[in-house]
Amino acid sequence: MKCEARARIVERWRSLASGVPSFAPVDRRQQAAAAVLVGHALSVWLSSCCASHGAMRAARAIPARTRVAPTLGRGGLARRRTAGAPSRSLRTAVRARASSVEEAFERCGRFTRASSATFYFATLLMRPTQRRSVWAIYAWCRVLDETVDGVEAANAGSAAASARLDAIEKQLVRLFEPTDEDDGDANVAAGAIDLASSDDAERDASTVALAATIRATPGMEPAPFLDMIAGMRSDLDDERLETVPERASEPAGHASSRSVSSRFDSWPSLRTYCYRVAGTVGLMTLPVMGVAEGYSVADAVSAGVDLGIALQLCNIIRDVGEDARRGRLYIPADELRDAGLTPEEVMAGVCDERYAALMETQMRRAEEHFERAKEGTKMLAPAARIPVLAAAEAYGALVDKVRENGYDNHTKRAYTTTAEKLALLPRVIRRAMVER
Repeated sequence: MKCEARARIVERWRSLASGVPSFAPVDRRQQAAAAVLVGHALSVWLSSCCASHGAMRAARAIPARTRVAPTLGRGGLARRRTAGAPSRSLRTAVRARASSVEEAFERCGRFTRASSATFYFATLLMRPTQRRSVWAIYAWCRVLDETVDGVEAANAGSAAASARLDAIEKQLVRLFEPTDEDDGDANVAAGAIDLASSDDAERDASTVALAATIRATPGMEPAPFLDMIAGMRSDLDDERLETVPERASEPAGHASSRSVSSRFDSWPSLRTYCYRVAGTVGLMTLPVMGVAEGYSVADAVSAGVDLGIALQLCNIIRDVGEDARRGRLYIPADELRDAGLTPEEVMAGVCDERYAALMETQMRRAEEHFERAKEGTKMLAPAARIPVLAAAEAYGALVDKVRENGYDNHTKRAYTTTAEKLALLPRVIRRAMVER
């Protein structure tokens, strides 16, 4: 049955690819590179769907990178030897530390896949080294988000979450501190964390993998990571609260004691939030993805931020109902008033023509940011264009799904199927190949 499903997907891709307009303006080397890249992505994705967990790990095993080997542990545990062959204990320590780092990347990949099928799909179109670095960044961001929005955070309260954010911030600063040649990346990445005995596998794996990514990627800076932490802190701000009706569990007209943050007064304040929690991801990943010849990272910053903001706007549009159940509303207050709606009505699940018009305003804003981001893909390294455009197209498709659902994002969750994601690839490839 699995083989039949795999064959059907491959046949579906072939039929889609046959309908792609001619690549006449693009030389054959570019076409061949695109074919290899997409073929590899499909192979990885199909293997992850069809293989057993043990077989998948064996097939996707990543060789240990030698750059983490010479610098493992404190107190001379694995100091560089100036003469002669390394001792057996040193070689054992090196293998153990390198294995820990590789395990961390693998865990980040599984965490990314479980957290966002759409984002994971886009990462399959990246080169292996880029893919796992982006997994590390994404996993770190998701762990940060869970610190504020997760079940444990909800049970522990905002004070505990705030203390945890403080600890994450201090740890992040240490990750970016320069280390001398004898104290390198594995010391920071694996020396202080034992993944086998960790009580929070995702958190510790993301720390280990992010540390290794920082040391392997020139140009990464702490500023966007710190900005994201600041954005998460704003989610804990409960100075401005208002009472709204409880959804579903409360009788109509009954005011609950449950409170909801009055999130943003206007688009500028929402944009600042979107930059902090998502636009920053573009800045984090830009050094990993690389830029095209003739451009600098600074040139591509604006487009990277626009893409992150667009992705966050899609999340906000998709998750209105889910956020309402958490007592949150991310639509700007002035736009609610312009639409003739109150926060209470939106939180109660109103879905009429006023609400449809309000959602269209949010959708057009997201689409405008997507278009600006796509225009900036020409500044990215050629190998980075396809995955970035794929992410934009896949998330943008969620907006169309909300429209198809009659703007009901209270009770219907917008999502795209695997076949729909694959159907986007021919258009993505064509645009990526002509952006020069």
